[in-house]
Amino acid sequence: MKTTRWSVLTAVLALAMALLWVPTLATAGMEPLSSGVSKEDRAPHPDYPLKFVFAMASGAYLADIDLTIKDLDGKEVLRTQSSGPWLYLDLPAGQYVVVAKRMTGEKASALFTVGGEGQRVVRLTWSEKR
Repeated sequence: MKTTRWSVLTAVLALAMALLWVPTLATAGMEPLSSGVSKEDRAPHPDYPLKFVFAMASGAYLADIDLTIKDLDGKEVLRTQSSGPWLYLDLPAGQYVVVAKRMTGEKASALFTVGGEGQRVVRLTWSEKR
């Protein structure tokens, strides 16, 4: 009987460890970096291959944006929140779809590619309400 309990406990522990490890594998690389647009925050971050910019169509920057990034097979790669209008990410080379949601529930999406030289900038804009 102890062997059975031990086996069940080991299996549960292994499953818990695997579930904790999956997000790390999906977001391998540097942690997401959210930044503002103040003079102090404008330092370049060329070590990140991807920069998101969140703004209204008028140009006003937005913050507190929820992001979900999926690969082209629909597999979720990353779910995060940006507290500032700029978000830097380190994703492996490939094509992705991002859906960004404001606190108001309005969404913007884009298809983008990571890879090649330099930093890829993805601008997500929301139209003004009328």
